[in-house]
Amino acid sequence: MNTDMKRESKPTTSIPDVCNPSWTWLRAMMRVRRELGMTQEQFADAIGMSKDAVASWECGRNRIVYSIALRMSVWLGRNIIAGSTEPVDGEQLIRAQVAEYERDLRALMRL
Repeated sequence: MNTDMKRESKPTTSIPDVCNPSWTWLRAMMRVRRELGMTQEQFADAIGMSKDAVASWECGRNRIVYSIALRMSVWLGRNIIAGSTEPVDGEQLIRAQVAEYERDLRALMRL
């Protein structure tokens, strides 16, 4: 056995089944990574992050923030934001997110 190879981090705790968006994004990210047959390092390269960042999400040390979930969605062409592994057009996803942000901003301005 090659001892020079780094092992991937395994989750240290089970992923809670809560309505927190970051857990939804994590479950979707892990499904996409497995579907694509990527290691944590390959996946990290694909989304422009470090392997340590991906490992820390998967083992529960850190949560995925919205901007990273959006980046993953666009770069992978999968709707991580919606918790889905279905293919999505990145440009359409960005436009939809901008429109949602503008609606929320207008609503706040009316308060």
